[in-house]
Amino acid sequence: MYKIIGADQKEYGPVGADQIRQWIAEGRVNGQTQVQAAGAAEWKSVAEVAELAGALPRTAAPMPVTMPPPPVPGASQMAVWAMVAGICSLLCCCAWWVVAPIAIVLGAVALFQLKSHPEMTGHGFAIAGIVLGIVAILIYGALTVFYICNPQYFENLPNPFQQ
Repeated sequence: MYKIIGADQKEYGPVGADQIRQWIAEGRVNGQTQVQAAGAAEWKSVAEVAELAGALPRTAAPMPVTMPPPPVPGASQMAVWAMVAGICSLLCCCAWWVVAPIAIVLGAVALFQLKSHPEMTGHGFAIAGIVLGIVAILIYGALTVFYICNPQYFENLPNPFQQ
């Protein structure tokens, strides 16, 4: 037999263990409710009494609240494409006059965007695209001027495809 102290701080009992288990099932008694066994001098919580603790609902430990990590900023796609276009402008001798200006424009726009979004990376890609585009224009422009000024130079070159 047990006495309990209710939520209203009044003492109730004596009541049997079965009655307390029923109150636990009804939600009227919880693990912090104070009980005193018949003949005992001290009050204990229901959770401390082995005979009653088994009737308490098992609660899972609360899951720690974790925030997802902040997204990792990546390289500017426009800066990457500026560098790719700059490389292509050097390698594609027949389309340099189209691809080189595209590399320069993409690089300039990428630098402008990177200035307003400092968390992003790609400054080197954008600058590389601009530089490669300018170099392609200078190289192929100089070759074009050389060809126009010296057409006989290319006429006297041996033709490897001629038999």
